[in-house]
Amino acid sequence: MALPCETSTLRSLIDEHLDTLIPLKKGPHSLLYEAARYSLLLPGKRLRPLFLLKVLEDYNLPVERGLDAACALEMIHTYSLIHDDLPCMDDDDLRRGKPTLHKVYGEGQAVLTGDFLLTHAFEVLAQSGLPVELITIIAKAAGGEGMIGGQVVDILTEGKESNWDTLLFMYLGKTAALFSAALECGAVISNASFDEQMALRNAGKYFGIAYQIRDDILDVTSDEKTLGKPTFSDLANGKSNCLTLFGREKAELLASSFREKAIDALPEKAYHVHELIH
Repeated sequence: MALPCETSTLRSLIDEHLDTLIPLKKGPHSLLYEAARYSLLLPGKRLRPLFLLKVLEDYNLPVERGLDAACALEMIHTYSLIHDDLPCMDDDDLRRGKPTLHKVYGEGQAVLTGDFLLTHAFEVLAQSGLPVELITIIAKAAGGEGMIGGQVVDILTEGKESNWDTLLFMYLGKTAALFSAALECGAVISNASFDEQMALRNAGKYFGIAYQIRDDILDVTSDEKTLGKPTFSDLANGKSNCLTLFGREKAELLASSFREKAIDALPEKAYHVHELIH
């Protein structure tokens, strides 16, 4: 039986493995690796890889077995942040308490660094020896029916009135899809039953919706130092979100409701995942 690790220990394992997967390089393209490490190795919550590894703990597997897949998810998440911060998207100057990548390395390098992290994530997955099914799960979550599709809706609704169905589609894509994939991948690696895989997938969807609503709220209630990124960014960019549609009180209730749905959806043995959500 594998012994569970403290969350801080898991974060350290993730950071160490990311450092190994994208080392500094020599040669004419060395700046690409330097830029990738700049964004990837900044201190972050690492929630998506943590979810995957916590599932392994719940099924009594060594977390090392899932590190490649966990780090691939973090690479994809980081690429999305790099592109999201670009002037053609949200035009943000700060991420995780540091200047955004395009502010340090330029817009062209930021685009290419994001592209590199996305493609390298799938190279890592392909060489990991893990079930090939993970590649399909993560590709769908990151693609047109997942994160990218949600981001498209996010752009298309800027400066326009929206409705809950459109917002829900956007939240499910741009935020919830990778959380859902993280939990489902953990279940696949753990050889969980089909019902448990679906339960974990659904828990990730509900958690992702709650997480995005909370992020919308924090954008206007927190401060730049705490968040590590600019506040009132959604307002400045004319973004539609739960706050603009319902107001803060209902948004808070919705966030709590979806978090409870996530907890209720978890399989009984998902104790460590439950702790992370709670």
